[in-house]
Amino acid sequence: MRNRILFSVLLALFTACNYQSFTATESEEPKVAVSSFFSPDSVLRVKVTPVVDAFTDSSKTLDVKEVKVTNQKTGQVVYLEKEDSSESVYTSAQLIPALGDVFKLEVQTSASDEPIVAVDSISAKVVPFQIADTWVVVIDKSSGNNTRVGIRRNVNIRFMPVNNEEPVYLELLAFVKEYSDFYSMHESSEWQSALKTSTSFITLEDYYPSVTAMDALYPHSLLFKCPVSDDSLTVNFSYSTGMSFRSGGISANAHDLRIELRQVSYAYYKYMTALLKQENALMGDILYGGAPPVMVPTNIENGTGVFAGYSTSECRTFIEKYVYQRHH
Repeated sequence: MRNRILFSVLLALFTACNYQSFTATESEEPKVAVSSFFSPDSVLRVKVTPVVDAFTDSSKTLDVKEVKVTNQKTGQVVYLEKEDSSESVYTSAQLIPALGDVFKLEVQTSASDEPIVAVDSISAKVVPFQIADTWVVVIDKSSGNNTRVGIRRNVNIRFMPVNNEEPVYLELLAFVKEYSDFYSMHESSEWQSALKTSTSFITLEDYYPSVTAMDALYPHSLLFKCPVSDDSLTVNFSYSTGMSFRSGGISANAHDLRIELRQVSYAYYKYMTALLKQENALMGDILYGGAPPVMVPTNIENGTGVFAGYSTSECRTFIEKYVYQRHH
């Protein structure tokens, strides 16, 4: 019985959406998934893979005949080549994205006589911001000899809103490189942190976990529609780092913090918010139970996936180690 219910849920997941999508059945020709997020920070890279039946272990081969990208702003046409040591990623050193560029992707494969087509752009400007404040919040739920302490790092950033005629969509990300002195000064690799926020225009986004969500997975980026305002906007977020427990106290590691604020396209915003909403949908809600299936939209014609652009501004700062001494 449980397997039948699971099958019904998965079937609804593939069919209950108005966005372009795919259904995977053995009788259909293989279709194609495309994945590409592009910005002026690097060359454009496009991943092209076959879509296979989700209910079998079968695999399908895909012959990619041509990957063509046209910069509709400059008229430049480039044919991408398979990246070294990759079976599915295509790129070209001749194609360097720039602010304001509009790209049209056309992929011809063995899956169909019709090409896979997508169009998206990079915003013409970046959104500068500054770090306005940082502070620490300690959550101590210890009892007797049972030590339960959490240390959250908090940040406020401030920026001027982008008041265009069309809606503007932004994404906030935070990257951490830790320094631990448990044995000796040790530098970690940079990693992307999960983020919490109390900023109302972000918590009202439908992907952000509600206070009644069960075992909520907080997002690794905060996406939001930029409010219209004549004044600067402030966004708050908190994150965690590694901790050390010693006789001298409980410490949160010193670290480099790198914050990115991206102005993203509408296709980027819709795709990423749907992914985040999907992650929490199956977890359920204390009051309302399981959420309806969430289908991730696509801006790919004759295929599925995402082809989306963004621009980035960033700030970096060093955050000192914080030591918390419990008082018994």
